[in-house]
This record gives sequence, C-alpha cells and structure tokens, in this order.
Amino acid sequence: MTKVHEKDTVAVPCVERASGRVPLPGSKSVTHRAFILAALGDGESTIENALDAEDTRITASALQALGADVSWQGTTVRIRPPQKRWRSPAAAVWVGNSGTSLRLLTGLAAAGRGTFVFDGTQRLRERPIGALADALEALGVTVRFPERRGYPPVVIESRGLRGGTVCVDASQSSQYLSSVLLAVTRASGPVTVSWREVSSFPYVEVTLQMMARAGLMFRKTGPSEIVVEAPQVVRSFHYTVEGDCSSASYFWAAAALTAGSVLTYPVSHETLQGDCAFLDVLTSMGCRVEWTEEGVGVHGPKELRPVDVDMNRMPDMVPTLAVVASCAEGTSRIRNVAHLRIKESDRLKAVAAELSKLGVRVEEWPDGLVIQGPPRHGAVIETYDDHRIAMSFAVLGLRVPGMVILEPRTVRKSFPGFWDTLFELVHGST
Repeated sequence: MTKVHEKDTVAVPCVERASGRVPLPGSKSVTHRAFILAALGDGESTIENALDAEDTRITASALQALGADVSWQGTTVRIRPPQKRWRSPAAAVWVGNSGTSLRLLTGLAAAGRGTFVFDGTQRLRERPIGALADALEALGVTVRFPERRGYPPVVIESRGLRGGTVCVDASQSSQYLSSVLLAVTRASGPVTVSWREVSSFPYVEVTLQMMARAGLMFRKTGPSEIVVEAPQVVRSFHYTVEGDCSSASYFWAAAALTAGSVLTYPVSHETLQGDCAFLDVLTSMGCRVEWTEEGVGVHGPKELRPVDVDMNRMPDMVPTLAVVASCAEGTSRIRNVAHLRIKESDRLKAVAAELSKLGVRVEEWPDGLVIQGPPRHGAVIETYDDHRIAMSFAVLGLRVPGMVILEPRTVRKSFPGFWDTLFELVHGST
C-alpha cells in the first residue's frame, strides 16, 4: 500500500485514456451480511474474499465484543458465535460511523437476551435509527435512547423476539428491513414482516438471497410482505464474497470520463448487487458494456450524453454518476434520493458544493441534483469524511486538471486499496 493514506492531500494526475484491468475487493454489503449470518450460525463459518476495510472490521470487532470468536487471515474470516447467548458488554459497543454495522447489529442484539449498548462517532449520532427501534419494540424488545430519541447511542434490552407481525418503515434506509429480516429468524415463532416505502430495495434483495443460500426458510405472501419461519438456526457455512460493484463503479466512471477501456473483476452478470445496474445508466450515456467470464468491461464514448434518472435503487452510485454527468453534453437530473442526506455526509449537499467549485452549474433539490457542466477548472476537494465523495472526485481528476483531494485516508472505510489501484491504472494508461 502506498503512503497516500498518511498524507493530508493527494493530487490526481490526468490521463488521456484510462485503460487497464482492475481487481476488486470483496463486496462491502455482502461481507456485512455474511458476518451477521455467521453470527446466527450453529458453529464456525468461513467467509472468503471478505472485504477487509474499516466498516467490516468494525462489524467483526463488535461481534467479538458480543462474545463471538472472529479470526482474520488475509481476506478469509472465520466466525464462531458463542455457544449460549450473546455477551452483554459493560461498555458500549463501538460502531464508528458505520451505519450498516449499527443497524444490522442492533437487530442481532435484539434477537438475543440481555442489555446491549451501541454508540459511534458524532456523525453516526446524527443518523436516525428510530424506525428500526419501532419495529423491534413491536416484537417485544425495549429500546432506549439516552441522549436523543431515535438516534444513537441506542440501548437494547431484550428477552428475545416474539413471533407475530411487524411493519417496517424503511423509507430512510433499507437496512432497517434487512436487520429485521435477519433478526426474526431467532424469534419464538413465525413473523410476518411487511413494509411501507423502502429506499434502495436491491439491498433487501441481497439480504433475502443470502438468507436463502444459508438455508433459512421464508416465503413471500404479498408484494410487500414476507413470512419468516422461526425459530431457525443457520447451519455453519463456507461462503465466497463476490467483487464489489460499488468499488468497481469508480473505474467504470474512469473509462466513461476518458473514453477509455477498463475491465473490473471478479464480478458476474449474476451478481447479487443492485449497484451493477449503474452499468445501464452508463450505457444510456453512450458507454459500451461488455461482460466476460472474468468480469465486466466498460468502454467510454467520445462524448457523454446527459441523463434523467431515478437513483433510489442505487443511491451509493449518485456521487459517481454526478461527476460523470458533469462532463456530459447537456443537463442531467438525478432524482428520488433524499435519503442520501443521512449517509456518511449529506451527499447531495456535498456533491453540489464540490462540483460548484469546479465551475459546474448545479441545482440542489430536496431529493436530487440538476447538473450542467462541463467543469472549467480543478479545485481542492473537501471530502466530508465520506469515502464515496473522495473516490468519485478523485476519478474526475483523471479528466479535469488540478484536482486535489483532501483527507485521502477516508477511503479506508470501504476500499483501502483505492489509491494504489487508481495510480496503477494511471501508470498503465496512455
């Protein structure tokens, strides 16, 4: 790994055409869910090609604090849950600024017995979890918020989840629904889980597909209703995590922005991840996408076309799309992503502010952005302690001269090898 992580800034060099092969780390969303399924297991499970990054380490450390045995050997992780019940630590379980860790672990704790406290950074304390608490309370769990109702720190007091019915409001985060679906497999009886509006529903589909692969029994009884059999125990398993499409998106964008050709691997056309639908957006902008047995290649056009697109199902792709759209010939509109305001940063505000620094015309709407480029010059980019802001604007620097990224270390959250991978692509490109 380069020493970029030790620097306060990094200057991104331009390339004429980004071209090359990019190996991907394991999927962040799949790794988190594999860890939780292993924690619900009856013995030691092995997860290969796990993402080794700040957020997944947080989940693993939290499981250890709750009594699981967790060992890392490279990207292979072995997890064995405690034989009896989860430990109730005297101190709060620290989850940093990992919203995924907080939400999935809150459900896991509710499925146990005891008192559990979760806390994190100041930014995490600004990210709501009240709707998940409401769902868990409907299943017999007591949830308290010592400082601010609906926000961390959160205290879970549980004697186990009861069977019955629960309706989850997942309009702010699909992870509320994923958390409940995983947790209720340990309820005292079957649970009918229904939901209202769900943001980024493909992540729920990832959860359901992984539950099915783990042998958990459930059935869909309506368009917004699932009956989960309970109690169930996951049989110990061996699972290989697929390559991360979110991480791949930055290098797909590199090809799009520079009329280059980039192959990302390993990722299959049968991927679990909804973020791969970003390829369809790039296709509509003029890119050519080519699937192979090894992975997927993106070939950028001479001129990018603007788009008007609902990004609710893949909100993590919005910063990447925004920088690509800033170089399109015309005006682009990104819609239906109001929930981006409660991510690691207010991503709509952050993207609008940083694109404006480049001379791009940006309108910030409550649920999206209107973007008309092109960028007129480079700038020093504030990253807001948000990995996706850092990586998106770094890729834009391949096309726009004079781009300097502040706090490059923030990429450790999801893609510690990002800078090495980016500079290897630069050095191998024309």
